[in-house]
Amino acid sequence: MVQVAFQSRSRRPSVTVPTPPIAVADLDAGGYDDARLELLDGLCVLRPWPTPLRARVTDRLTRLLGQAATSGAHVLPNGVGLELSARCLLVPDVVVAPSPSGERRRLQETPFLVVEVADTSTRRYDRTLKLDLYRERGVPACWLIDPEAATLEAFELVAGDYVTTSVSGPAGEFRTSRPFPVTVRISELIDPPEAE
Repeated sequence: MVQVAFQSRSRRPSVTVPTPPIAVADLDAGGYDDARLELLDGLCVLRPWPTPLRARVTDRLTRLLGQAATSGAHVLPNGVGLELSARCLLVPDVVVAPSPSGERRRLQETPFLVVEVADTSTRRYDRTLKLDLYRERGVPACWLIDPEAATLEAFELVAGDYVTTSVSGPAGEFRTSRPFPVTVRISELIDPPEAE
């Protein structure tokens, strides 16, 4: 499965993906180093370039979590892959992990938290396939942020299933102690930049 969004005539690099089934080792051997490329059971998914709103929300959330992180928690930047198996590689928008990602920009250990920031082209994919794979991997907490709807949904793993622990709207704020104490105000993530 290859997902390709319409590209403007800008000079963005093109990506050619190998024929399925593909293993993570095949990506490494072929020199595929595009953070938008994910593997689902050997099938390639090429996520679209982030919209300016999605990129802004991801950057602001990464900074906020980085400032709140406690010892033993590393907030990893966008583009760090989570290797779930030999044929499954996902790239969350934000990852909080027990250790840094290293030179390969890839984790094999289970993170404390993954965050997916949705846009029109990724909303269903993030909410269904990716959330299910994170649950199977045993990721203890997952947040889904929808900047267009101005919502944050928080899920925690309870007895092998994700349970919704919070839904925050445009004027709301989300407080949690997992993986460390932090308060997220949705409006502050999505408001237009003044002079960032």
